[in-house]
Amino acid sequence: MIMFSGTHWAVLVVTCLLCITMPVWVRQRPDKADVIRRTLAWTLIVNIVIYQFYRIAAGYWSASTDLPMHLCAWANVVTALALLTRKPLFAEIAWCWGMTGSVNALITPQLDNPFPEVPFIYFVIGHTGLITAVCTIVFGFDIRPRPGAWLRVMVASQVYFLSAIAVNAITNANYGFLDPMDPFRNQTVLAAFPNDGIWFYVTFELAGALLFGLVLLPFRYSEKR
Repeated sequence: MIMFSGTHWAVLVVTCLLCITMPVWVRQRPDKADVIRRTLAWTLIVNIVIYQFYRIAAGYWSASTDLPMHLCAWANVVTALALLTRKPLFAEIAWCWGMTGSVNALITPQLDNPFPEVPFIYFVIGHTGLITAVCTIVFGFDIRPRPGAWLRVMVASQVYFLSAIAVNAITNANYGFLDPMDPFRNQTVLAAFPNDGIWFYVTFELAGALLFGLVLLPFRYSEKR
């Protein structure tokens, strides 16, 4: 999927429409709310599982590229847990990870496969479906970030980063795009980060902290009102 091609624009438009209509549908049809909630959750989980089997069956699977260790994969799992359990903690993490990392990945896709190939479908469900589910949790089921959400999300993010760094060291991978020398970073907003390892990670943390604060800001405003 070429960035800002006709297909990409179609995916972006569909994503926006779903993010508006799904929360409204949940509010207007409370009798269908549980069905919608479970359907969204299991769609995200099954999408990850099917893609793993697809990569294995095709003979492409590799520990350095196919483990569900990118932040968006973790966001899919956390979002599914938020839908299934309705726990505010999962909803807070899902909102911050989905509205920052997953939105950026959807706007700047790195995907060579066109529709209807399996990687394309996996990517769209894992990003469009994820962002739709996050908006449905927050605005449809009204499970919104609470005071102190920023700190909790930052702690959860450190768990992810440390896990990704450990897996990267073992598998020689680049999960989380945490390698400051990886050429892929030049095709994303990470190109603005310094090449030096220490300062790359510091900048990465600061950028994440700032973005989490920005996407949580509307809820702080509503609390004060």
